[in-house]
Amino acid sequence: MAADKPAATNYIATLLNDAATIPIDADVNTYEIHHPPWFDENKFKRGQKFYHANLTGAINGALTGLISILAIPSILDVLIFTGQSSTPVTAFKRYVLTILHTLNWYSHDLKPGTDFHNIFPRLSSWKSLAYVRRIHASSGKAANRKDPKMMVSQKDMAITQFGFLGFVILNPQKLGIQYVREDFEGFIHFWRTIGYMLGIEDRFNLCTDNLETTRQQMQLVNDQLLRPALQSPSSDFVFMTKTMIDGLWAFSNFLEYDAYMFLTRRICNVPGHYYWDSDERDGSPAVYKQLGWHSRFMLAFLMTVNEVLLFIAPFRWWFNLQTVINTKIVNRYFPVLAMIKYGIKNAYVRVFY
Repeated sequence: MAADKPAATNYIATLLNDAATIPIDADVNTYEIHHPPWFDENKFKRGQKFYHANLTGAINGALTGLISILAIPSILDVLIFTGQSSTPVTAFKRYVLTILHTLNWYSHDLKPGTDFHNIFPRLSSWKSLAYVRRIHASSGKAANRKDPKMMVSQKDMAITQFGFLGFVILNPQKLGIQYVREDFEGFIHFWRTIGYMLGIEDRFNLCTDNLETTRQQMQLVNDQLLRPALQSPSSDFVFMTKTMIDGLWAFSNFLEYDAYMFLTRRICNVPGHYYWDSDERDGSPAVYKQLGWHSRFMLAFLMTVNEVLLFIAPFRWWFNLQTVINTKIVNRYFPVLAMIKYGIKNAYVRVFY
């Protein structure tokens, strides 16, 4: 099915105008979550399977995606207003909570009453989505009371949706992603469904039933919104992203600010962020040569993993296994680094419903 380029262009115009003025939920108490009418369980599960097969690359794609969306002022303003991620310890708890919720969505059937098992007993993924939607709505409403220009809008939610899958779809070769067309279609359907259940209207949903159209819409979001914002970031962006990386270091000690900022801008195609001899030059100075020795060392490691080793099956399986152990076992039950840095009480992040 061919893509409709005018449809993608119209989508961006609608996103920047109509979607920017419509809150995600006008009333926190009047909505109910339910499957979208176009929900396809087989595609949804295909998306989950694709994620787990590319776990390391997909997590790096989501982390760099999260960094990129914080460059959007309307998203950053509400985040600053909540005050839940402005120090390393609050950022640690805020973003680990996000990780736990998204791992839930990726790991279980999306049905009312279904529960976590094994690692996460008694927690329902259906309830998880309802909780996250309620938090978005209440945070937006509180921010709007303080400043009528602040809200969690349909636009902001669609851009946030990009953060979780946009770089994976647009630049899989920079994240070590292995896929066939049906994998991408399943992954897009997964996030189209999650977006719908979190309150994104179909007309604003970044993901569609057409792979090419979705790619074009993502490319326009990347080119018109994220890349310019990353090229001229605000001081608030620098502070909040440094705090995020500093906070999450206790979750993964491979995190290093300058290295991950380089990766984010590289995946977003910001000029000057070439690395390999085979990369196309754009006439801008090589940014990585301006980094300190520790940042360059960490960047070399991350680049080798993302763009070389993850394309080799045994290495991909090994890094995926290490990611599972670190995410679902060590940081869930034995968060030693977080205990040392933040204390035992703060090291264990509880998922509230």
